Amino acid sequence: MATLQIPSMRYDKVQTTCDVAVEMRDGVKLYADIYRPETSDKLPVLLLRSPYDKSTAQTCVYLDTMWYARYGYIVVVQDCRGRYKSEGEFYPYKYETADSEDTIKWAAQIPGSNGEVAMYGFSYPGSVQLLAASNKLPELKTIMPAMTGCNFYEPWTYEGGAFSQGFIQSWTLSLARDTALRAGDLAGMKRILGMLGQYNGLAYATPLNVLFEEWKPYIPYYFDWVEHDTYDDYWKKIAVQERYDDIALPVLHVGGWYDIFISGTIKNYIALSELQKKDPSRGRQKLLVGPWHHVPWQPKVGCVNFGAEAENLVDLVQLNWLDQHMRGGDAFEKDQSRFVDADVSVFILGASKWAHFDSWPPSSAEDMNLYLHSGGRANATAGDGSLNSDTHDQEPWDSFIYDPTFPIASAGGHGCCFEDMLPMGACDQSSNQMRNDVLVYTTAPLTADLTIAGAVSVLLYASTTAVDADFTATLSEVDAGGRSINYCNGIARASRCAVAKAEFVRDASPKRFQTRDEKQDLKPGEVYAIEIHLGWVAAMFKEGHRIRLEISSSNFPHYERNTGNGNRFADLSEFKSARQTIFHDKDHPSVLYLQVLK
Repeated sequence: MATLQIPSMRYDKVQTTCDVAVEMRDGVKLYADIYRPETSDKLPVLLLRSPYDKSTAQTCVYLDTMWYARYGYIVVVQDCRGRYKSEGEFYPYKYETADSEDTIKWAAQIPGSNGEVAMYGFSYPGSVQLLAASNKLPELKTIMPAMTGCNFYEPWTYEGGAFSQGFIQSWTLSLARDTALRAGDLAGMKRILGMLGQYNGLAYATPLNVLFEEWKPYIPYYFDWVEHDTYDDYWKKIAVQERYDDIALPVLHVGGWYDIFISGTIKNYIALSELQKKDPSRGRQKLLVGPWHHVPWQPKVGCVNFGAEAENLVDLVQLNWLDQHMRGGDAFEKDQSRFVDADVSVFILGASKWAHFDSWPPSSAEDMNLYLHSGGRANATAGDGSLNSDTHDQEPWDSFIYDPTFPIASAGGHGCCFEDMLPMGACDQSSNQMRNDVLVYTTAPLTADLTIAGAVSVLLYASTTAVDADFTATLSEVDAGGRSINYCNGIARASRCAVAKAEFVRDASPKRFQTRDEKQDLKPGEVYAIEIHLGWVAAMFKEGHRIRLEISSSNFPHYERNTGNGNRFADLSEFKSARQTIFHDKDHPSVLYLQVLK
């Protein structure tokens, strides 16, 4: 089992002080709970700033604050501005940089502190840490952001130009609960809870921009996000990726292969690692990626149990990291586990084991191209779609009808945030792959195990009868019994991603998939080159199993439906069906790009 050894506790008793006021520069008071070991020793502070109630301290994935305190850290958990006990207005991301700076300076001076601060937390609190680090405060020594993005536009609120509908709508409704309660609207809070419990049906309501109109006083930011559908100044001024040059401290990046923010997590690691290689004084970067989805971090992810190796070891890795960077000593597992020394530790899906590398993607990874083929009827698993390394000659195209009123239902994937509310994780794709509006391309059974580790993307040459269209892709492994388990998925909105066939130029090592800021109406029937980023993954396809690529035009409610008429705020009566055509011949080499370990 990969789990690290647990060292002995350093302190037996912990004092708790709740609701400590911390005054911000504008006079607003934010409230924190402090967990302090009973000792006269001066200790480092471990800070968590969260919009999700300081009293719970994200214990849905982390061990209790008392656990960290008994290992010699003064743990401080603070409610973000406008949340739970804290004063002020909550507007996501807006105040976190300044509030973090004020809080860190305060935390470094609390009784018992040695003046040094570290931070932890996942999801929104993960981004809070990265924004805090951009302040370049000498008191902040290291951060450990988990399951978080590189900016709040993409991949967060949008992906491939499409709105991340299921995540954003369920998340904003969840945020609205506390806001309604703070406003004294108990009845409203109960109604919001009821809507969350019935979200899958609610997601079909249209138009998209007026869906939550009655809750606008509680979630005004939702309407701003829907309107700002390009990476404009609204997003840039709060983006982590615009501040990489200012983040110069050791960072432990934690992610999950089925987490909605995995691409952002890895982008943060790659960008900061490249800066650190140029200037080692910036601080070490480490990447840890498990098989997990957003929450919880446990071996069973969707319909697959990845075994004992997939147990949540994040707390122990974090304790190792903290001891290295905050207590000045060697890690307690130095001679027993590469989790300490390796720059990259990732869980290999399919193999159900951890692997350790010196970089991501691994330096030993090589490109592999698998081309799409068929005799013209790749529709569903009963069709004749195939994948292999043979380049194209002359082949007939494949087509299907996209009906936005009958979308492909999301089946697992990198969703957020709770599995009992929205599909996420590993899931058998067989039901969707039986539909004729899904194109299925599958390899022959593999003659040996094959491990992919790196970026996955698909280049499609496609046309549509509409002025806009989405193209979705899912990579899965098909076992001997026909079960098709997804590893990664993506989407590309053609009006924002497509380029003329003659103009397509591919970056051989794609690290950034950013949609265009301008939208272009498509010319019905014209063939475009469209590249879909499915994210990053490490997975072993076993001997005798097959690699499968699924292509369609919807993945709902993970992504918003394309209305087919060019107006994403159209009502249901205005939705238009379209014929989508995928070309794969000598002049249109549609292909699946993989990175494979030797």
